[in-house]
Amino acid sequence: MKPANKVLGGRSSVKVAVVQTPPVYLDREKSVDRACQKIHEAASHGAELIAFTETWLAGYPYWGEGWESKLQNWIPVRVQFYDQALLIPSEDTARLCHAAAKANAHVVIGCNEMDSRSSVHTIYNTLLFIERTGKVLGRHRKTVPTFVERAIWGPGDGTDLITYETDIGRLGGLICGEHLMPLIRARMIEQGEDLHISVFPGAFSLHTGPKLEEPDLEGKFFWGHTLTRAHAMEAGAFVLSACGYMTASDLPSDFPLRETVNLDYAHGGSQIVAPLGIPLVPPTSGDTILYAECQADMIKVWKAIIDTVGHYARPDIVRLQYMKPAEPTLAKFSLEALEKKSPDEIEAIAERHGLGRQELESGIERLVR
Repeated sequence: MKPANKVLGGRSSVKVAVVQTPPVYLDREKSVDRACQKIHEAASHGAELIAFTETWLAGYPYWGEGWESKLQNWIPVRVQFYDQALLIPSEDTARLCHAAAKANAHVVIGCNEMDSRSSVHTIYNTLLFIERTGKVLGRHRKTVPTFVERAIWGPGDGTDLITYETDIGRLGGLICGEHLMPLIRARMIEQGEDLHISVFPGAFSLHTGPKLEEPDLEGKFFWGHTLTRAHAMEAGAFVLSACGYMTASDLPSDFPLRETVNLDYAHGGSQIVAPLGIPLVPPTSGDTILYAECQADMIKVWKAIIDTVGHYARPDIVRLQYMKPAEPTLAKFSLEALEKKSPDEIEAIAERHGLGRQELESGIERLVR
């Protein structure tokens, strides 16, 4: 391998896209249709990596949720939220994989993921990674749902805090408030990232009032802008920051909890950030697709100054301890795959248990170490 191959898979540049458009709210099948259309559109403009926003399939829970919820309005919304969750793998993911393969592009998309185990009915805030060959690379479940989100999603177990080697470099991603968790971000940086996907439900300020979340239309106060730029510098990576976009007209007219919905901050606000922490595309509002050309040399020259896990690290003073997965099922699957050895068998085992191939292989590597 040549040194140049360590950055963006040896490419001089990679064109990326952030899809900032509303889903068909709480309608999984129609949202998948729209996602496939947007994947085609972005790829037709040369994008090789296409990112969607937080829980784009099939919508972020913008409604109010609490013990004060009106029962007769709350029940149908939660039933619909359950029914429209995404199983991985499923016919829906197969359609997304087909669209990625047809577009010859890598796709990262946020979703409300239903646990596939028959006895479990928990929904997770998940990032789904699909490679350009049409295979699922893996998924990442948000480790800590933020504030009132804990009434909606379960916590991820952290076994998926990994990055994925692709022909355009190493891909990683985190969800919203995880960017406020320094050790979680450090774990991703430790894995190595050329391209990092950050997803949010919108761009907002927390101090202006009168609502707790108010739109940050000028791109000045949203902490997500600050943290994604910091992550770009610390990781020496390009960051695709994908912020949700929805308007009142995108809600079903008969949505039972319409009066509790706050969409003001879902104006978009996505940006694409260079390794130096400077936006290639500044925070942008509206229904659109953002594009940027990511130059490998930008990573190389920044690493000459700051290499966070290399010459700018002091593991003799302080180091990160990543707790190996405690869940015995992952160890069992990994050992089974290791004994089988055949790549085809590893792929089959991964798919059978709803894992990506690299997610399973990473587990094997950790066990070997």
